[in-house]
Amino acid sequence: MKKLILATCVASICSLTSAKAATVYDKDGTSMDIFGDIKVMAMSDSASRVIKSKTTKKTNDASLLNAVSLGLAGRTKITDGVYAIGFTQWLMPTGNNGIDKIKSRHQYVGVDAQNLGTLTFGRGDNAYYAVAGATDIFNELDSRVNDHYAFGDEEPSLFMYSLSTLGWDLRLSAQTAADRINDTDVDLKKGAAFSMATRTESGISVAYGVSYYKFNYDDSDNRTVKYFQGVVNKMHGVESSNLTYANSQRPRFKVDKGISVSYGTFGEGLYAAVNYTITKYNTFTNHLYTVEGVLNYTFDNGIGLSTGYGLKRFKGANVIADLTIGAYYKPHPAFTLFAEATFDTGSKWDRYYTKELKEDLVLDRNKALIGAQYSY
Repeated sequence: MKKLILATCVASICSLTSAKAATVYDKDGTSMDIFGDIKVMAMSDSASRVIKSKTTKKTNDASLLNAVSLGLAGRTKITDGVYAIGFTQWLMPTGNNGIDKIKSRHQYVGVDAQNLGTLTFGRGDNAYYAVAGATDIFNELDSRVNDHYAFGDEEPSLFMYSLSTLGWDLRLSAQTAADRINDTDVDLKKGAAFSMATRTESGISVAYGVSYYKFNYDDSDNRTVKYFQGVVNKMHGVESSNLTYANSQRPRFKVDKGISVSYGTFGEGLYAAVNYTITKYNTFTNHLYTVEGVLNYTFDNGIGLSTGYGLKRFKGANVIADLTIGAYYKPHPAFTLFAEATFDTGSKWDRYYTKELKEDLVLDRNKALIGAQYSY
C-alpha cells in the first residue's frame, strides 16, 4: 500500500508522507520532516517469493522478513504562494534476509505554486495512479491485476504536474528514458499519462485516466523481446521457442485507459472502491481487461477488515483471478498488527503468461503472511 489517502484519489503530490512524520527543522520559512517504518513479517513460501519490492533475492522459502523505509520531505517558502519542495523515500539495507542495498522509491524536487498547481521532477508514480490506486489498500498482498503495475509505478525520469481546484484534481506526467522497469527485462523509451478526478459532497469519488508507454529495443540485446515472446507466439499459434517471429511482432507501445469509483476515506469507517482498465499492446490481437474491487471497514477501536477481488481477462479467460482478505489492529497510531492472505480462484494463467512469468509472479498459488509495523 502506498500510504496515500486513497478515498479521494486527489491528494496533493506531497501526500506520501506519513501522518506521523516528525518535523526535525522549522526555521525562516523552511521545514524538514522525517518519516518511515520498520516492518517484520512471517510469511508462506509463495508470499515470500512475490514480495520482490522488499528483497533482492526471490526466495521461495517460508521466512521471517524484515523491511525498513526512511523518508525526508522538505519545504521552503520562495515568495507568497510559492514554495520549493523536495521528497525522497528509500528502502534501507536490512541484512541477508532482506534488501542488501539502498533502493529508492520516490525522489523528486519541484515547485508548489498552490492555486497554480505543483510541478515536480524525479522519481514517483505517474498520473494514472489516481485511477489504479483506488484499490491499493493492502499492506503487501495487493493482487495488482491492473496492468498499470507491470511498468507504471515508481517510474524514474518523471515530470509531474498536479492542480487541485474547485473540487477537481488534474494530473499530467511525462517520462523520459528509463531502464529495467519493475524488475523486468523491459526498457521504456518514454511515456505519458493524465488523469482527472473529483469528489462529491456525499463522499463518492470518480477518477478517469489514460497512460502511454513506448518500449525501447536494443537489437544487440534480446531480453526485452524474450519478455513478450511467449505471449506473442501463443496469440499467433507459433512455437514458443520461435524468437524470430516474436521479434517481428514485438509490441512497440502500450496504452491503459480506465476509470475508478470509490466511497469514503480509507481508514475512517466504510471504504469501497472499484476500478476498470482496458490495456492495448499495439501488436496484440486482443486487449487486456482488468477489474478490481475492494471493501474495507475500520472500527473506532483501531480494528480494520478488508477484502478484495481482482480479475485480469484475455481472450475470454481469467488469466488472473485473486481473492484477498486482510485484517489489522492499531492499538496506537504508530503501531500496527496485520494479517493478509490471497487465494487463487481458478486462474487460467497459461492463456497469457509464460511458465517463467507465472513462476516469477506466483500467479497460481495461495499466499499468506502476518506482520507488525512501527511507523515514525
